[in-house]
Amino acid sequence: MIIAALADDSDKAFMLNLYHDYYGLVRKTVYNITHDLDNLEDLINDTFLKLVDKISLIRTLNSCKTAAYIVYSSRSVAINFIKHRDVETKHLYYGEESDMAKSIPDGEDTIVDRIIHQEEIEEMRNAILKLPEKQKELLYFKYILDMDDSEIAPILNIAPDSVRQYLTRARRNAKQMMGKEMNNHAK
Repeated sequence: MIIAALADDSDKAFMLNLYHDYYGLVRKTVYNITHDLDNLEDLINDTFLKLVDKISLIRTLNSCKTAAYIVYSSRSVAINFIKHRDVETKHLYYGEESDMAKSIPDGEDTIVDRIIHQEEIEEMRNAILKLPEKQKELLYFKYILDMDDSEIAPILNIAPDSVRQYLTRARRNAKQMMGKEMNNHAK
């Protein structure tokens, strides 16, 4: 186990508490990205192994920053897993009996649709990056991690009944930023 590798008893206790407190968040984050139950526990352990190296840093963070740091570490592990899996899949050999031509969508509008979709995503990303940190985190927790209002409230130190109002403001601000981006590109 991860904890056995630690020499200092206080580090062991700290990591046990961290594992206990954040296991669910790490599990949800990793699964939402990978959708892979077969490798889920291994990826969770990989995340906590990565966090062991950062114990001294994590001890200095408050609970909100700790949660955010753990989420970003979980995302990093999950994304690296997907990239590695995609590289392996790309280099697999397909025999004559597996005709890949049937799985390729035809129609040139598919490429155009993808390009337009990518541009829209880029505009949204740029708009969200310009939002205040609390609004960025709120949108991330709600739409990327698919967390409930009751889960988000304690992380951001706001009342559970107020989460929806904060979300409305964050979405409105992001939409306004996107409008400004689009106007700047049109000029």
